[in-house]
Amino acid sequence: MEYICHKRYKKRGASGKAYLFRRGKKLETVGRFICTGPEAVCAIRSEDAFRHFARNDDGNGFERGKLTFAIAYAKRQPNKENGFRFTEQEVDMLETEYPHFLRRDVDTLIFNEDFFNADIGELKELYQKLEVR
Repeated sequence: MEYICHKRYKKRGASGKAYLFRRGKKLETVGRFICTGPEAVCAIRSEDAFRHFARNDDGNGFERGKLTFAIAYAKRQPNKENGFRFTEQEVDMLETEYPHFLRRDVDTLIFNEDFFNADIGELKELYQKLEVR
């Protein structure tokens, strides 16, 4: 499967080598890792993968990366009610309409790998509902 770097990556990878990937760098998967050639950069389900790389087999990697990053990691003012990035109404909406995007084994709101591989249409819909800017 092809992945694309949608947000600059400058870190030491899983292989121990330091990498600098600019936006647009295409990488492939080998087993459970995103790789450049034979060298493993990071695990497909790692935080580095979610923050910097997006599945690009449908040609929508940049857009998928932009949307998932904005929803999952964008700086939002902490909510006064609960101290989190999402309001109680947004949390209820996510748990009701998008439970397939949330990890169930944790007490906090964390997006799962299905979210980061979601269809562009569904991500745009969620982006608009959350009014992410």
